Amino acid sequence: MDIDKSLMDSEVPRLDGLAELTPTFSVSVLLCHPDANPKGAFHSLVKFIRTALDWRGRAESVRCLGEVVLAESDRIEGIGSLLELGIDGLYASARERRTMPSWSGEHQQVFDVANQLTVVVRRGPFVVIHTPVSDEALRKWLQRFNKLYRYLPSAILRRTFQGDGKTVWLRGVHRRRATKADSKTLGGLRIQEVLDDEDSSFALSAAAIDYVPMDESAVVRGRLTVTPAKSRLYWKFRLDLPTFLAAATETVALIEKSLAVEPPEEQFWQLAVPETDLANVYGAYDVTIAEPDELPDPADPDGDLTERAELLRNSFLEVHGDPKSPAFTAIVGCEGAGVGSLSIKPVARGDGFELEVRFAGTPSNDAMARRIRDAIGDGELLRIYYESGHTFDEYQVNLQNQTAPPFANLEFADFGAHRVNQEKPPVRGDQAIHDAIGLVNDYSLFAWVKTTYTTGWLVCDDGAGEVADFLHLVDGTLTAIHVKGAQSTSSTRSVAVTAYQEVVAQAVKNLRLLDNPALVERFTTPRIARPAAWLDGTRQTDLSGFVTALGARTTLNKTKVVIVQPHLLRPVHDAARKAAEQGKPTRDSRSLALLDGLLRSARRTVISYWDDLTVIGSE
Repeated sequence: MDIDKSLMDSEVPRLDGLAELTPTFSVSVLLCHPDANPKGAFHSLVKFIRTALDWRGRAESVRCLGEVVLAESDRIEGIGSLLELGIDGLYASARERRTMPSWSGEHQQVFDVANQLTVVVRRGPFVVIHTPVSDEALRKWLQRFNKLYRYLPSAILRRTFQGDGKTVWLRGVHRRRATKADSKTLGGLRIQEVLDDEDSSFALSAAAIDYVPMDESAVVRGRLTVTPAKSRLYWKFRLDLPTFLAAATETVALIEKSLAVEPPEEQFWQLAVPETDLANVYGAYDVTIAEPDELPDPADPDGDLTERAELLRNSFLEVHGDPKSPAFTAIVGCEGAGVGSLSIKPVARGDGFELEVRFAGTPSNDAMARRIRDAIGDGELLRIYYESGHTFDEYQVNLQNQTAPPFANLEFADFGAHRVNQEKPPVRGDQAIHDAIGLVNDYSLFAWVKTTYTTGWLVCDDGAGEVADFLHLVDGTLTAIHVKGAQSTSSTRSVAVTAYQEVVAQAVKNLRLLDNPALVERFTTPRIARPAAWLDGTRQTDLSGFVTALGARTTLNKTKVVIVQPHLLRPVHDAARKAAEQGKPTRDSRSLALLDGLLRSARRTVISYWDDLTVIGSE
C-alpha cells in the first residue's frame, strides 16, 4: 500500500473498514492553483486538515480515532483501487469531540460526545472535502497559502446544477430601510417563477434545487443545496462510500466541463448582479454585522465566529466613505467611546473579494482596537453599503439588478374577423348584451371569448358590480376573464400602457370576489334574469349546473385570471423587445418596459391571492 508516511501519526491507529462508512454528501469543492502541483497541494491540504482536527476550540477534548491516506495505486478493500474509481488520492479520518452541554453545571461532569468523519478526495486538480473543519478555518488556510487552492467561481456553482428552485436564501444589497427585509428565505414549487423585479435588490446566498442531470445514469440527482460563496454542495442523502466517491467524481466532471465551456444561463436571473470591477464601487456609507444564522450553513462548531460577531455587535463602526473609491475609514469603539480608526478596503481574491483592514493612525486603546480589527477579519461578518448601489457581503460585491425582466405570461391570439376595438355586442342594456353574445352578427371580443372557451362552463357576468366579464370553469379550474377593446385597429399601432391600465385595475380590484363560497352565493341568485352561459359550447337557460360545479371545487383547484386586450401586436412587441435587447431604445421599447412593469405588478398581486395571471395580445 503506497501511503505517504509523513502524513501519518504513529500514535493514531489506522482507519479500517472504509467500505462500511456512510458519509453525507456535504462537501466543499476546491480547484488547485494553475501554478501548483496537484499532488503536492493535496499533501499540504491533508496536513492542514489533520492539524485543524486537533484544534480543541470550545470542546473539552478531541482525539483522532483513526486515519488513512491512500494514493492512486492503493486499493480500498471491498470497493476497488483508486485508479479504477477515477481517484488520484484519498484521506479519511474519524475523531471524537467531547463538549460540555450548555445546560450542565460547572461541577457536573456530563459531556456530549460527537464522532466526526473527514473524507478528502482528489481527482486531478480538484479536491472534494467532507469535514467538520469550519468554512472559516478552511478559508483562512486558503488565504494564507493562496497559491495552492481556491474556491470555484461562484457563477459555475450557480449555473452548473440546473433544476426547479425549491428554496433560496437571499441577502439584500439595497439601502437598509424599515420597509424592506435585509434578508429573506423563499420556498415553493419553482422559485424561478416566484422571483420578480422586487427581488432584484437581493443576492443569492444559497439555493436548494431539484437537480435534473442530463445523464440518466448519473448518481447525483434530486434535492441539492448549492452555496456558491463557500464553494459548497449538500446532497441530503447519506451514502455508502462507493456512492459517495462516485458522486464526488461525477461532480468534479460536471464542474470541469462547465469551466471548459460556457455554462448555462443564470437560473435566478432576477436577482442582484455580481460585480467584478471594483472601479465601479464607491462611497461606503454604512456597515452592518451579518447574523450567522442568516445563512443555511451552521456556525462554526468551536464558536469563534459567534464570539467575533457578538463583539462587533457590541461595538460601533462609524463609516467615512470615499466618493471615488470602495475604500473607507471606520472610527471604531465600544460603550460610546472611540478606540481608534481603521482603513478598510475590499481587494480581489480569486473569484470574490476580501477586506484588507489596517490601522489608520495610532489607536487610543490599542488592545480594544486590535480586538475589533481581528473580529472584522477579512470581512465574513460585515455587510458594507455603497452610494454606487453596491453591497459587500459574503465575500461578494453585488449591484441591484436594474434590468427589469419581461412580463412572463404574455400570449398572442388570432382574433380573426372579430373587431379588436369592440368589447361587447353593440346593443344597450345588460340583458340585451347577454342575449346578443355569439349571435351571427356579433363580431365583438365577447363573441371571441365564447368561441374560444368551448369546454366546460362559460358564464358571462358583465354588468354593474361584475366579478369579471366571464368566468370559465373546467375540471375544477376557474378562470376569471376580463376583456377590453384595443384603442386602435391599425396594423402598426404602437405600444400603449394606457390601453391596459383600466382593465388591469379592474382585474386586481375584483380578486377578493373570486372566493368560491361567495361565488356560489352570487350565482345561486343571478343579477339578471337570463345570464349568458354555455356548457361545452351549448347555450344554457339557467346556472344551477354551474353553481353545483362551483360548490364541488376544493382548495386544491386552481383559480386564474386572464386579461384579453388585443391592443399589443406581436410584431410591434417583438421589434420593441429586440431594440431593448440590442441597447437601441425606441418609443415602443420604452413603452413596453412600462407595460412590463404594470403587468408584473398586477401578477404579483394576483398570485398573492390565486394562481396566476395571463395577458392575451393580438397576433
